[in-house]
Amino acid sequence: MTAKHMGPSLRKTNAKRGRAIGLFGGSFNPAHHGHLHAAQTALTALGLDEVWWLVSPQNPLKPAQPSYESRAATVRALGLPRRMKISDLEIKSGTRFTADMLSAAQRRYPQTRFVFLMGADNFAQLPRWRRWQDIMETVPIAIIARPSHTGEPQFRARLGRVARQYRAARLTETSARRLARLQAPAWTYITAPLNRLSSSAIRAKQR
Repeated sequence: MTAKHMGPSLRKTNAKRGRAIGLFGGSFNPAHHGHLHAAQTALTALGLDEVWWLVSPQNPLKPAQPSYESRAATVRALGLPRRMKISDLEIKSGTRFTADMLSAAQRRYPQTRFVFLMGADNFAQLPRWRRWQDIMETVPIAIIARPSHTGEPQFRARLGRVARQYRAARLTETSARRLARLQAPAWTYITAPLNRLSSSAIRAKQR
């Protein structure tokens, strides 16, 4: 994708030295205000300078997705606030895998302090991701609580395999603003008021 084909919120990312940037990846099929709520929660709780939304070209663990542009359009439609933007970072890295994307981000912006943002549902299934331990040990990670009727994703996230293996690297939520200044592995779990919107529920209503 060339610059002239980028939408108004998709731009070459300019990371100033020493800035703390949250990388918020996902399929966003579609993006909704629950995602925006999670991104805003991370921005505030972690004291980040910006949040970059990374629309996945194709999640390897999911079936074929609608086009990148159609899903990026749903992010733009949210009207992202000034300190959020859609970044071209994942496209530029040329990979479908988060571990490779994070390594590419550090090479491209060596002076930037990145934090990877993910929902509790994804953290619970992280051992299914390619090179998941490299993900934990490349940049600090913030886990954002997600609503659940059963509470299972929250339970599995906080007490599951990853949490147990990296329990010594966990920061309390009251110390979350330190996260971006730490070397990986380091992670925290943020429990802000929940927004119960989900992409799957929105898709179901559209059928």
